[in-house]
Amino acid sequence: MKIGNQFTNEIRTVSSVKQVDPLYATIFSIVIDNVIKQLYNIKGNISTHIKQCSAYADDTPLTTRTMHALEDTFRYLKEISIQVGLTINEHKTKYLRCTIKQQKMDGIDITQTHLELAKSFSFLGQL
Repeated sequence: MKIGNQFTNEIRTVSSVKQVDPLYATIFSIVIDNVIKQLYNIKGNISTHIKQCSAYADDTPLTTRTMHALEDTFRYLKEISIQVGLTINEHKTKYLRCTIKQQKMDGIDITQTHLELAKSFSFLGQL
């Protein structure tokens, strides 16, 4: 922890914070900020548009140009999340494909996680 300009000794936690705890939002914000910064440092053709939409509460939209980039980004996000003790809720995680091509679209599987195809997308109350 940093208090003023001084770092304290390392503090190890032995229990978790429940979502209803007032400290939860602060701790989660610190952790997710670190995850997003690591994700944003990805090089290559992966685009996450974090500067534009960032994360809101526990919603983190990712935008990529290709399915391959989505798979790479999601794998990396899952890896980073596991390292900091977060898990991705498979039931709430979906993908939306925006294309003018007429293609049969289904769910996809990435690192033993099934992502359901969303027919539409609502973020912060906007469809």
